[in-house]
Amino acid sequence: MPIELILILGLLVIFILPMLTDLNVGIVAFVVAMCLGNLVLDLSTKEILQGFPTQMFVLIVGVTLLLAIAEQNGTIDWVVTSLLSLAKGKLFYLPILLFITAFVTSSLGPGAAPVLFVIGAGLIGKFGLNPLLIAAMVIHGTQSGAYSPIAPYGIVIQQLAEDQAISYEPWPMYFAVVGFHIVLAAAAFTLLGGRALRGKVFNDGVATEMPQDSSPNIRIVTLLGFAALLLAVVGFGIHLGFATMIISFFLLLASPRRIRNEAVSRVAWPIVLVITGVLTYVSMIQEAGAISWLAGQTDVLGSASLVGLLLCYLVSVITGVASTIGTIGMLVPLSAPLIVSGDLDGTGLLTAMAISAAISDISPFSTWGALFLASVASVTDRDSVLKKQLIYTGVLVITMPFVAWLLFVVVGLLPVSNPMPG
Repeated sequence: MPIELILILGLLVIFILPMLTDLNVGIVAFVVAMCLGNLVLDLSTKEILQGFPTQMFVLIVGVTLLLAIAEQNGTIDWVVTSLLSLAKGKLFYLPILLFITAFVTSSLGPGAAPVLFVIGAGLIGKFGLNPLLIAAMVIHGTQSGAYSPIAPYGIVIQQLAEDQAISYEPWPMYFAVVGFHIVLAAAAFTLLGGRALRGKVFNDGVATEMPQDSSPNIRIVTLLGFAALLLAVVGFGIHLGFATMIISFFLLLASPRRIRNEAVSRVAWPIVLVITGVLTYVSMIQEAGAISWLAGQTDVLGSASLVGLLLCYLVSVITGVASTIGTIGMLVPLSAPLIVSGDLDGTGLLTAMAISAAISDISPFSTWGALFLASVASVTDRDSVLKKQLIYTGVLVITMPFVAWLLFVVVGLLPVSNPMPG
């Protein structure tokens, strides 16, 4: 049995064993990484831990700490109560507002998902909304605009296409992705309790009392901290995790002792363990060439169309546990021979792959999915949310790559790309 296949099977063990035993996924991932790393790859412990996702660790700790501070000093309740006025007293509009905001901000740049997760957590805590509904609205909204030609994902695709001499049409691709995610969001809204909100109203009486040691000044300072966070990340390119750590530090200095102690204790350590364990293993098998080996198995299919389908499934599965941009950066070059040779249309295949990559971003092991899970950990049962995220991700990964491939590769709904001048 090829070593690469053993490593891929190890990934299945990591996800299946916790379902049978209720063990933390991260614990299983670290154990499997140590066992297979030592016994199969002959790696030292130091070499295995080189794949530890330091930046993701800082990201999850920083975000959950900042959210805990905002929750404890009453800022989240304050923001949510203010936001409710836009919904005209109707709960039905709240998830829709989250989707629209996520779409607009992601179409123009990196998006505002972290802030929207904060608002969403407040709505879940106040009204008992389905956490998965909120996650779907924010993440589908974010991903619907992510491939705008002026957004980061869209820019990366354009650069990769140019480097590989791939011809495709960016605007038709963008509009196709938008339409696909609108349909997914509408389906999620219908199936996850959105329609049940019709006719339900709220009034000013829903606002909760602010903590005794909270003051308008500290809430204003906290909101300024979130504004500074967006500026630091979007304007200056500072890593989101480090930016949240810095802002959390200054907010803790300005906070009473109770808020300091409570906020630190509410950091989502179980989530940190899950994310870092899985990503450590994924990094190890990537370094060992298991992912590239799996992608290389597409050659045995023969048919260009079937190879395109397998690429869609590969990008969907891999982005569920790894960086979307990194995965696209690996798989777009693999698609280049199919497009350059004229076997498949560039716009159609890249659109199908882009959709396939984005749909798994709700996975708790992807950046956005992990951030959402961390954001709602203090207002709902995180284990229940984790399982729901996994089920939702599984349904999307099984069905949507095929649908995207069928629509945009087989049927060819988009305009055919003009060949790139040689």
